[in-house]
Amino acid sequence: MKTLFGKLLLGLWLMGGIPTLGEGFTPENPPIFLEYDGRPLNATTFRMEKTVTAQTDALVEQRVTYTAWDGKLQVRLDVRTYRKFPVWEYTLWLTNLSQEAPTGVVRDIQACRLPVPLSQTPQTPTLYTIRGSQSRPDDFIPQMFSIPPGTTESLTQSHGRSSNDWIPFLDLSLSETSGMLFAIGWTGSWEAHFTHPSSPDDPMRVVVRMGDSRFRLAPGESLRQPSMTIFTRQGMSRRAFQTVVHRFMREHKVPRDARGNLLPPILAVTAGGGNKPPQKMRDILEYVRENRLPFDTYWVDAGWYGAPHEDELNSNCGPHWWKYVGDWRVNTTTHPTGDLLPIADAVHAAGMKFLLWFEPERMMDGAPILETHPEFRHGNLVDFGNPEALGWIQNTVYGMIEKHRIDVYRQDFNMDPRPVWDAMDQEADVVGLAQARHITGLYRFLDEMRARFPNILLENCASGGRRIDMEMISRAHTYCRSDYYIGRKPKDTAFLLGQNATLNTLPFLPFQGGESNGVPVGDDYAAFSVISSGTVFTPSDFDGGIIRRAFTADETAWFQKIFTTAARMKPFYMGDFYPLVEPCSADDDLWCAWQADRPDQQAGFAIAFRRGENNEEARVFQLGNIDPAADYDVEEYGGEKSVVKGSALQAWNVALPPRAFRLIFYRKR
Repeated sequence: MKTLFGKLLLGLWLMGGIPTLGEGFTPENPPIFLEYDGRPLNATTFRMEKTVTAQTDALVEQRVTYTAWDGKLQVRLDVRTYRKFPVWEYTLWLTNLSQEAPTGVVRDIQACRLPVPLSQTPQTPTLYTIRGSQSRPDDFIPQMFSIPPGTTESLTQSHGRSSNDWIPFLDLSLSETSGMLFAIGWTGSWEAHFTHPSSPDDPMRVVVRMGDSRFRLAPGESLRQPSMTIFTRQGMSRRAFQTVVHRFMREHKVPRDARGNLLPPILAVTAGGGNKPPQKMRDILEYVRENRLPFDTYWVDAGWYGAPHEDELNSNCGPHWWKYVGDWRVNTTTHPTGDLLPIADAVHAAGMKFLLWFEPERMMDGAPILETHPEFRHGNLVDFGNPEALGWIQNTVYGMIEKHRIDVYRQDFNMDPRPVWDAMDQEADVVGLAQARHITGLYRFLDEMRARFPNILLENCASGGRRIDMEMISRAHTYCRSDYYIGRKPKDTAFLLGQNATLNTLPFLPFQGGESNGVPVGDDYAAFSVISSGTVFTPSDFDGGIIRRAFTADETAWFQKIFTTAARMKPFYMGDFYPLVEPCSADDDLWCAWQADRPDQQAGFAIAFRRGENNEEARVFQLGNIDPAADYDVEEYGGEKSVVKGSALQAWNVALPPRAFRLIFYRKR
């Protein structure tokens, strides 16, 4: 298939060797690097074998193995090339084929080492990315780095959570209409280096790796390394390409059920935490049912577990939730039945999904398992690289899922693991081994959960959105993008963050959500700033609603209006996404806008925000997938309906006062 994409990748192959969409994978020169006992991976030191595992209309899957001269170390690449998208990807595995002896020393593992030709590039390459989640008002804002000749731009994620500093989608722009997007699949530390040579005839060198690595594999051991998904942009702008990226992520990367159908985003109401007794939890459920609020999921967060102890029920999760992490017995003082079945059964009887929070990778002092297995924990980190520890946490969590028929499993992770991993690697010739073993175990834990419960939805949290990467996106949705939302924040900073999180990250993370924590009742601008493809509503955040007081009729009417609209928006997020402006910063003087469109329904919505300090009274936004010759039924948020010519809708003219928004729904006649 001779496409511009194929020709560009063929050029890359000729300069260093990578798979091409049109020519097939070229394993003789793999896009990786490592040394084994001081000798590099190449055709003279490793024996190569290739198999094609599957071919469909959508993709070609190949497996390539390289076996070292000593017959012990096997390097494996599982490769996919996509027929309908300018995308190829691979996953790197290391295996010790010997069952009796460790391998030699593997070092300097580079999960990606690619040349990018620059001879046809008329401008200085620029690297674009998005800032990660650090519970700050400038979470998820865009960042740009120019890479002139003779320089290297390096991005590092050193704390052990993959999107703490940067979202690992790294966009190398070569011109206005060409570039490459490198998506890293690794839920730990990573680093990426982009080196622009001094000579104009030399290619740029891209290197991605877990970090320093030097270790031996135990007999029979297999370990993961970062996976890479590489997009090629040719003949379109960066903004237009975001729609292509989103479409690929939606079609090939987000979780699906046992029948292969997309697991849709959720609209959740939450008790705030498991520190609430059963009757208080049921009170929230009854409020939702009696007032016909359109929530599909009931969310029980942290605080339901631990040795029997009195808890405070008014605050979210209570003050003791962290003390008992790792002790996954249900707190019988709060939940006398010794389980959560009173609320789980009531939720299922109401036709809703039941979500329950866990933090399986962390363990505090006092967890009963430590009495017999202190080796299961290092610092406060459960050792997922220890097969016995992993088996214990699997049995514990899977048992809770089965007993309560959990529909949505929420996994949190509230620590930086890198210092613990480094402390575990104390032996000679050991660097990076503890991290590789832990992340390999993490993926096994999540994948075997899905194998056992094929229709379960996983929800990914790590002190907010600090674990957003290609591997986690393919396994889970993310509904708590930043802990900055917790509590009221100065001015509109939390609401600008909500707008930015949707606009800037939704091309990579299609199913995500914000929390209503700091939204004042009656503030539509604030509410729709945090509402995304999914949303989480905690009644007790509104001055203790339901838990300490009854809501007024006016408050309930406002909730009905807001969340009925959110439910109407939600299905359109399962279609195409069009950013209508460039990625937004945390500044309050901007316009922010996007569109969600369902081509199969010839319908969608568009939303635009004029921020509070913006001086531009009106903007025209170019909507996608609009037939200029057709007529459209258009409904404004608030009720006004009209018939609009497609040409007028396509050039959507929006005039607003400061700190206001406009939301329209449209459908082709």
